[in-house]
Parts: sequence; structure tokens; C-alpha cells
Amino acid sequence: MALTNRRSFLQSAFAAPLLMKDWKSAPPAGYLAELAQLMRAAPVPGAVIGALRDHKLSWIAPLGVRAAGSPEPITGATLFQAASLTKQVTAHAAFALRDRGKLDFDRPLVSYVDDLPNALARTVTARHVLSHSSGFPNWRSAEGSKPAPDLVPAFAPGARYQYSGEGYFYLQRVLEQVTGLGFGEIVHDLVFKPLGMTSSTLVWDPDTLARTALPHDRRGELRANWDRSARGLHAYATSVGKPVAALRYADYAASARKGGNPGLPNGMAINGAASLVTSAEDYARFLAVAIRNPEIGKQQVTINEFLGWGLGWAIERASGHTYLWQWGDNNGYKNFVLAEPSTGGALFVFTNGDAGARVYDRVLTHATGHDHPALFWV
Repeated sequence: MALTNRRSFLQSAFAAPLLMKDWKSAPPAGYLAELAQLMRAAPVPGAVIGALRDHKLSWIAPLGVRAAGSPEPITGATLFQAASLTKQVTAHAAFALRDRGKLDFDRPLVSYVDDLPNALARTVTARHVLSHSSGFPNWRSAEGSKPAPDLVPAFAPGARYQYSGEGYFYLQRVLEQVTGLGFGEIVHDLVFKPLGMTSSTLVWDPDTLARTALPHDRRGELRANWDRSARGLHAYATSVGKPVAALRYADYAASARKGGNPGLPNGMAINGAASLVTSAEDYARFLAVAIRNPEIGKQQVTINEFLGWGLGWAIERASGHTYLWQWGDNNGYKNFVLAEPSTGGALFVFTNGDAGARVYDRVLTHATGHDHPALFWV
């Protein structure tokens, strides 16, 4: 009898929707008013919350303003840097190319782009990159005038988890090689265009300044020079007579060096790990399709008893649910997405302040009605 009751409980738990009952059609008005006050205390000038239900956009709730001291409100069309939520877009493009026979997830990446001398690095595959088990560092750095260190795994690829933006950037170069296109063109053709994401880009466009949520530091002050690399890349594209989306690795590496960057990926404006610029309306279109892929939730590597990583997405098991998730952390932008493919539900939060993690933590916990191990781990 006890076993039967336990089975019934688990079945009902798995059938429970992602959002609490009073969040299904929109966040409670009183809650939004309270959250807006807390954002001023944080301080975080603006945020937008979006929710999917049954693989369709359910609602978008904008809060605050584009810039501190400005009267211009955040809307569903306001542009945010998605930060590491870019990685799922890159993964989606990789799946599309695999399905077209142009990419093998289990073939060493050096068989496409061969410039990694280290023996372990030469065994890294797309599967390792997508599951953050390549062993590559998150980002390399150069000390003073010393040359940039080689890209070397910290352990045998596939052995365990280690978060790596470098891996995604190398995969980006592979996708360029197998298509002959710039990464911006690849993502436009495979993701933005088919999904109707008309406002999304991989490099912020200065012409969209009036629609952009500007980044702020922990004091709530506008971050200086936040647009330097994007403006520099647009200027470089003009100088070489190419559309920005058509630029390939040699181009944006040259632009980065011209701007004083030693040529390391973390400073490059077209970046498959972190440079997506999108709106809540566009991102919802992406989520509705992306989470239908059953392979993304197949765990490839274990982090702990609650968390693991699939192909392009992190996995969380909590309170009878299995979620997919990702956090985003660029200067001045803190974001989070939580999805439940089994129900077609999803919740995401974009913010334009360095204290934004406090906002998305509070939203996710209240909206779902329970704590999330992922939020304790990040």
C-alpha cells in the first residue's frame, strides 16, 4: 500500500505544471509591484519575465526601465544581451548541421579545424563541448605581453564536468568551416530566420540603441564602454566591405586585436558562447522549438545528485520535476532560463544589472513554488 501511494504521488508530481496556479496566465499583480520595489533596492533598473505553456508563449511581464534615470520602460521587444543563454542557440545550430550530415558529434573537432597541438585536445568532440566535459577552461587569459596559452584540457575529455566557453567558441569555428559561412550567417539561416526571430543578432547593432536595455553595475550605474567591441566590429566590417554576419574567425580575431585584445575568444564580439542579443518575444520563439528536441535532455555528465549536463543544456532534478536550464552572466546582464520539456513549459528572466541574479532567483522560486538546486549551485 505504501509503495502504491508513493507511485501515485510521484506520478502526480511529474504531471504538475511548471508554474504555480496563480502564475499561469500572468504573475500576480501584487507580486510584480513588490518585485519592482526590490529591484530598486538591488539596484536593477530593468527586467523582463517570460513564460511558455504547452510550447507556446503564455505571457511576458516587463519591469522597470531601459536605463537608470530614464522614463523609457522595458517591453517585450526590448533587447538584452542573453550572455550564456547564447550557448543553447549554438547547440541548436549544431544539431541542425548534424541532421544535414555536415557535423558528427563524436568526431574529433581537429578533423574539421586542426590547430590544437595537445594530444588530449585532439580528442575533444562536439559532444564533449555541448556537455561541458571537454576539459577546456572557461576562458583563457594572457599575462601581460606573454603569448596566449594553448587550449589544453584539464582532464581526459568526457571524464567529468567543467564549464567551458572556450569549447563553444571552438565549435563555432568548426561550424564556420563545415558551412563556409560566417557564424552570424549560420545562426541567422538555421535559427533566427526559420523561427521568426527578426530582432535577434550575434553582435549588438548600434542602430538598435533606442530599443536596448543598457547594462548597469552593482551600484546601479551605467557600465562604461559596454558597446566598444560591438561598435569596433561594425566599423571593421565596413572597412573590409562585408556584412557583420558574414565575418568569420580571421575577421573578428583581427578586429579584436585592433581593439587591444590579444586575440583570445572571450574578447571577441561574435561569440557562440555569449554574444546573443535578443528580446523576450524572440527568445520565447526559440524556446518553444528548442525544448522539443529529446536529445538535449539526455544526461552526458553528472555534476551532483541534483544536477548534470545534457547536449547544450544543464539538467536539474528537483521536487518531482526534471528541468533544463542555463544561467547568463555578462557584465551588466544576469539572466536565467528554466524549461520542462515534458510539459512544454518554460520560464526565463532577463535583467540589465549586475545584481540581477537576486531578481531571477526570487522569480524562479516563487513562480515554481519550490527551491532549485541550480540556483544554489550557480
